[in-house]
Formats: sequence, C-alpha cells, structure tokens
Amino acid sequence: MHDLTGVFDRTGAMARPTIRGLWGELWSLRSYRPAPPPPQPVGDRTVLVIPAFLTNDAFTRPLRTFLARCGHAPVTWGQGVNWGPTAAARAGLRRRLDEVCGVAGEPVDLVGISMGGLLARDLARDRPDQVRRVVTIGSPVRLPTATPLEPLIRLCARHYPGDLDPAHLSSPLPMPTIAIYSRDDGVVAWQSCWVPEPLGRVVAVDGAHVTMPRNPDVLRALAEALA
Repeated sequence: MHDLTGVFDRTGAMARPTIRGLWGELWSLRSYRPAPPPPQPVGDRTVLVIPAFLTNDAFTRPLRTFLARCGHAPVTWGQGVNWGPTAAARAGLRRRLDEVCGVAGEPVDLVGISMGGLLARDLARDRPDQVRRVVTIGSPVRLPTATPLEPLIRLCARHYPGDLDPAHLSSPLPMPTIAIYSRDDGVVAWQSCWVPEPLGRVVAVDGAHVTMPRNPDVLRALAEALA
C-alpha cells in the first residue's frame, strides 16, 4: 500500500480545482461534441495510448480514430479500467509495450491522458530503448498536485506498490516529451501539468479536462507532436 506522500500539495502552492469546476467537467462530458480537425500533419508512428484514471480504452477512441486518419497506427493499452499505478497495471503495460514494439519493429510513441500520462512516464523511464517520444495530456506530471479526486485516488492507493516514488515520475526523461495542458482544467491543478526537462515542450490549449481526447486543439497539437 502506498501512503501517497509527496503526491498531493499541502502548502497551497497548487490551486485545487473547485467542486463547481468538477460539475462543469461533468456537464462538458455530455455536451461537448466538436467536429474533429482535418487529419494533418500526417505521419506513420505506432502510438500506444493510455487512458485516464477510472476510464478504459473507450475513453480514448476519438483520439485514436483521429490518429488513424492522420496515418498513424494507434493501439490500446488493453488493461481495462485505469485504477492508477497498481502492480498489475504497470506489469501489464510493460508486456503490452513488448508486444507493440515487437510488431512495429522499432521504438513507439506513448500518449497518456491525465493519470495515464504518469503511467506513460513511468514506462518510458523503465524502457527508454523502446520509447521514442512521450506525450502527456492534462497529466499532473510535476508532483505534488491538487485535485478534487484525491479521496478516490487515496482509496485506490491501497493497491499501489509501496516503493512507487513520486519524484521518479516527475524527474526529466531522456527522450522528447510534449505536455499538453489547459488552464480551464477542472480536475487537476494545471500548474502541475508539465515539468522542466531538456527535451520537453509545453502546449497550452483551452477546454475541459475530461473532453481533451476529442478537443480539436488537443488533437492538432498531438498530430504536430507526432509528425
């Protein structure tokens, strides 16, 4: 069991999104249905897509559909619901990466949404020879963070390995990274959504956290990052 020391801010440095903002996120989930942008620029990357906390591969379908229209080969993470960095999820992701790289015959790109971005960074640090680039979308990669979902995450933390180091997730990666974030984020503190690193780039967009996989600005930024 992980006690989540260092994961959540207790100093007030990170502004916690409000409950009102969280209700706005739920409304956006129902009401926000934009048309996807034109499929450009095009590319030919194999992209392993990791969903957000409490979601599964269905959540990333709009994003994967767009990437396929751009010429990429997006693949699912295949681990069911993302309950966070459980031992089973981390081991399953490593098996999935081995499988995907075996088919691609080369390093692949990782795209992680929200907590999926933390899993992507954890995976890339452990397997740098298999990962070409990491893109995080609305991911609190600079810990500690603040979120109204903290009680739920603490409930799930009983299944997280005790040796998981938050500082490990926030330290710079050896490959290019792109952090996409929104100041309108009603789920995580937007200030925690990027970490300074030599090969890192940051892209700001508008829009809610939960609709990022179908946000046209996010999709455009993602296509440019992968091309």
